[in-house]
Amino acid sequence: MIEEQRGSLRSDPEGEAKAWFERLAALDRKRGGYLDLAAEGLMDRDELRAKLAELQEDRETAEREIATIEGRRERLKQVERDRDTVIEHYAGMVPESLDDLSPEERHQIYKMLRLEVLAYPDKSLEVSGAILAEGGENEGRGLGVLEPTRRP
Repeated sequence: MIEEQRGSLRSDPEGEAKAWFERLAALDRKRGGYLDLAAEGLMDRDELRAKLAELQEDRETAEREIATIEGRRERLKQVERDRDTVIEHYAGMVPESLDDLSPEERHQIYKMLRLEVLAYPDKSLEVSGAILAEGGENEGRGLGVLEPTRRP
């Protein structure tokens, strides 16, 4: 779901928003130019009204696009917050002692936590996944993603 939301942001939401803000600034400059032309008598009222109406439509389009980009960003943030809440919820459900569980139950918990352990021929292990850190360098930081760590 998070990847889906990220995909909806297109390639560069910051650049896209910037372009729309620049478009708004250009529209404001055009509006000022039209008003100057009308003030100098070089544009009649009907032409001015038509030009200003066209600018207003363009402005509303730009504002809608900016709001859409902001809405997508906020939805992505909310989905990421929800993900963290769900992972914390499942981590809280993990029994105090995994030793009391059957191998199938343990496997299910490891799967929920996306725990992955790779064993190498030199007898070293690489561990990664989303875990609740207790002790060590992640202590007190709560649930997070455990970066691949290789230990002998």
